[in-house]
Amino acid sequence: MTARLDLAMILVQDMPRTKAFYTELLGYEVVKEFSAPDENFLFLHTKAGGPNLALQDSSVSTYGIATQHGSLALGFAVEDADALYKEWKEKGVEVQGEVVDIEAGRMFTAKDPSGNFVQIYHLYPPVEEMQKKMGLI
Repeated sequence: MTARLDLAMILVQDMPRTKAFYTELLGYEVVKEFSAPDENFLFLHTKAGGPNLALQDSSVSTYGIATQHGSLALGFAVEDADALYKEWKEKGVEVQGEVVDIEAGRMFTAKDPSGNFVQIYHLYPPVEEMQKKMGLI
């Protein structure tokens, strides 16, 4: 199964300052449709290309990732997160919890051999189509 690096999630301690850094200094834009209303999770996109960013308040638990500000998790889009979860479990990959529904799709968190967090997910077709139309993927 192939994967596409689609998202880098940054765990942050000061959301307003971090949001300003990425939007005002690096030109990313907040995508409200994929951000939390209380802004403890912000989905950021740049028209320059490359992976999207997500800012996650480090005081909020998030899908098996240690909530320590200054941490980073890479998000990889795949065709079937459930199938890959099963395959990785069989191969002894260190996974954190189970596959979960995230409203937009299905995902799980694992660690690479060096202990870095990776999130593996697939989007539901209507969400994927919406992101394509918005130029996010």
